[in-house]
Amino acid sequence: MIEAYILMRIKPGMDRSVLQTISGLKQVKDMETVYGAYDLLMKIQVGQMDDLDAFIFDTVRTIKGVERTTTLIAIEPPGEGDVEWKA
Repeated sequence: MIEAYILMRIKPGMDRSVLQTISGLKQVKDMETVYGAYDLLMKIQVGQMDDLDAFIFDTVRTIKGVERTTTLIAIEPPGEGDVEWKA
């Protein structure tokens, strides 16, 4: 299973339309609207890298109003079980 975060820039006035479209996608596990360089942050899960490529290129980037995306693939660092993360 591959988990990734996708940061999106959305054309002005298209936010609600893009959010509605994205909320119906099964790969999307969570999403937040954000301020700053990007407008939307999505957390997704797919089976393998080919699925990630298809989701980004064939689904996300074809949504009317999506201007730009940046994808961050989450990894499990070696020995993560030995490290206690503190906030």
